[in-house]
Amino acid sequence: RKFRAASAAHLPKAPRPTFGGRMCSRAIAIVTLASALASATAEDSSQLGGASLRGSAEPSRSTLNQTVLAAGSSLLPSGALVAPFALAKRFDFSQPPEAEFDVEVHSDEFLTHSCSNYTNDGKTVRTEDNKLHLRVDSLCEGGGCMNSGRVMSRESFKYGLFTFSAKVPKCNHVWPALWLLPADVNGEGNYGRWPCSGEIDVLETVHDQSFGTFNLVSGYGSTGGCWPDAEMTCNKCEPEYCTSTTMDWRNDFDRYFVEETNCDAEHPSWEEHLFVLNWQPDELTTWIDPILSYDAAGRLVSVEPKPAPEAAKGLKTWKTYVRQSTPEWLAVGNFMKECFPEQAAADAPFDDGFKIVLNVAVGGYGGAPCTWGSSTCSTTCGKAVGSELILSDISVWQKVP
Repeated sequence: RKFRAASAAHLPKAPRPTFGGRMCSRAIAIVTLASALASATAEDSSQLGGASLRGSAEPSRSTLNQTVLAAGSSLLPSGALVAPFALAKRFDFSQPPEAEFDVEVHSDEFLTHSCSNYTNDGKTVRTEDNKLHLRVDSLCEGGGCMNSGRVMSRESFKYGLFTFSAKVPKCNHVWPALWLLPADVNGEGNYGRWPCSGEIDVLETVHDQSFGTFNLVSGYGSTGGCWPDAEMTCNKCEPEYCTSTTMDWRNDFDRYFVEETNCDAEHPSWEEHLFVLNWQPDELTTWIDPILSYDAAGRLVSVEPKPAPEAAKGLKTWKTYVRQSTPEWLAVGNFMKECFPEQAAADAPFDDGFKIVLNVAVGGYGGAPCTWGSSTCSTTCGKAVGSELILSDISVWQKVP
C-alpha cells in the first residue's frame, strides 16, 4: 500500500546531524522542524494531524504550544503532577548486571558507525558498590575499534516517570546516552523495525558539550526516502523508510543545559546528575536535576524545574514535547492510521512498551574525528579508553489511578 505522507517537507539525503537518533546511520532521510516550516508551500504542504502547514505562513512552535496549553497538560504550571506517582520499580545494582539487563554483544559498525564494540567480558559492564558501570575498557586488536558497554533492560515499560542518577563521561569524543527502544537492538516493535516503532532519547551528549539533547525519533515505511521524493508504504520500515526526528543540529530547540565541561582531567565527566523523564500519552518531558516532592505515602507529587544558571546562556533545564505541537511526531500520523487502524493510538509509536538502553559510544556522530574501522579510534579518540558511565539509581514510577 502506498499513499501520501502526513509530513509537509523533509530533507531527503540530508547530511547526518550531530546525532539524530542512536540508530541514525540506517536512516534514508531526516525530518527536521526547520525544513518542515521553511519549505512548506501551498503546493506541497499537507495536514499534520490538525496542525496545518498549508500555505506560505509559518506556524511557529509558540503558536502551536499556546493552542495545546489552552487544551490542558499533564503538568500544572507549578510543576505539580496532576496525579501522584507510586514507585513501580527500582533497579537492583547489588546483583550482577544480568539480573536486570541484557548485556549486549555487537558492534556499532552498522548502527552509528562509532568506534564502540560492545562486549560482555565483565569489564565493559559491571556492578560495583551498588552502582552500574559501563566502561570504554580497551582498544580492539588492530586499533580500529574500542571495547565498550551497552545494556538493555529485561523489563519493558509503557508510560511512566523515569529517574536516572548518573555520572556521565565527557570529552575525548565520547557519545554516552540514556534512552529507550522497543524490544531489541533493531528497535523491533508493534509497528515494525526502527524507526517505525520509535526511539526516546532522554540524554545524548558528545565530547565537550555542556548540554544534553532530548530527542524523539519516529518514522514511516517508504519507497525510498521521504515525501515528496518517495511514497509512504505499509512495509514496517523494511527495507526502506523515512526517519522523523526532533533533533535539529542547526538550533538548540532540543537541548537542555547540564553543566560546563572541563576536559583537563584524565577521564573527564560531569558530576552526578538526576535525569527525569515523564512519558505520558501525547506528552513527554525531560528535566535535569529538578526538585522532586513526595507525599506522606512516599508517592511523587511534584517535579519542579531548577533555575537555569548563568552559564546556561539561555538554555533551559527541561524540555517538553507535546504531540499536537510537534510536527516531527505528527508526521507519522497517516502511516499509523492507514497501516495500523485498529492498533495505533493517537500518540503512536509512543504508545507501546519500551526498554531502557544505556551505552557509551565513541565517535561516529556527524563531524566526529573517529569512526568504526579507522585507526583514528586508537589515535585521535584513544584517550576515551577508561571513560565510564556510572549509574547509582534507576527508578520507574507509575501514575496512581
